[in-house]
Amino acid sequence: MQRLLTGKTRLPGFQGEWKVKRLGEVATFFKGKGLPKSAIRESGGEPCIHYGELFTRYPETIDKIFSRTDNAAGVFRSVANDVVMPTSDVTPRGLAKASCIKVDGVILGGDILVIRSDTTLINGSFLSVVIRYGETQVLQLVTGSTVYHLYGSDMKNFTFLVPPHPEQTAIAEVLTEMDVELASLQQRREKTRVLKQAMMQELLTGKTRLV
Repeated sequence: MQRLLTGKTRLPGFQGEWKVKRLGEVATFFKGKGLPKSAIRESGGEPCIHYGELFTRYPETIDKIFSRTDNAAGVFRSVANDVVMPTSDVTPRGLAKASCIKVDGVILGGDILVIRSDTTLINGSFLSVVIRYGETQVLQLVTGSTVYHLYGSDMKNFTFLVPPHPEQTAIAEVLTEMDVELASLQQRREKTRVLKQAMMQELLTGKTRLV
C-alpha cells in the first residue's frame, strides 16, 4: 500500500507526474449539524450518519448507510465523493479515520468534518485511504488534551501526493478489492476458529470419541 500511495509502484498503463498538494488547495471544508443519538431510528425516512458510527461501522468507502432519522430540519447533507472524519474523540488516534461517501443526500450529524473536493481533481475513495495511511501527519494536526479535536482549519494543511485522476481511481479500486478479499479471509478464519472450538469441546468432554 505504501508504494502505491507514494508513486514508488505504478499500476500498469499509468504515467504522468504526481504532485504534492495541501488539502486546502483542492478541497473545501464543512461541518455536519445536530443529529443526537435520540433522533436516530432504524426505519426513519432519511439516511443519516452519526459521528460515533465513523469509529466503528464505516470503512474507507461508504456505499451503504445503516442509520435513519425523521429529523430533517436544518440538516447538512452529503454530496457523493465527500470524505468525512470525526472531529472529536478521547484519544487522538481515533481522529485519523476518513471515509468517502458514495451517496448523495445523507444527513451528516454534528462533530463530523466534511471534506468536499472537485470530483474532476480528487477521487474521494483515494483521499480517504491517503488520510488513513497518513495517520502520523493527522496526529500532528490534532489539538486538545483531555478531549482531542480536529477541524477543517487543521486538515487544510495536510499534504499528500496526487497522481492523475484516472490513476487515483484505479488505486482506490485495487485497494477496495484487497479489503474485500481480506474481509472474506477474516470471515473464513473466524468460522474455522468457531468450528475448531466446537470440535475441541466435543472431544474434551467425551461427547465425541475418536475411532
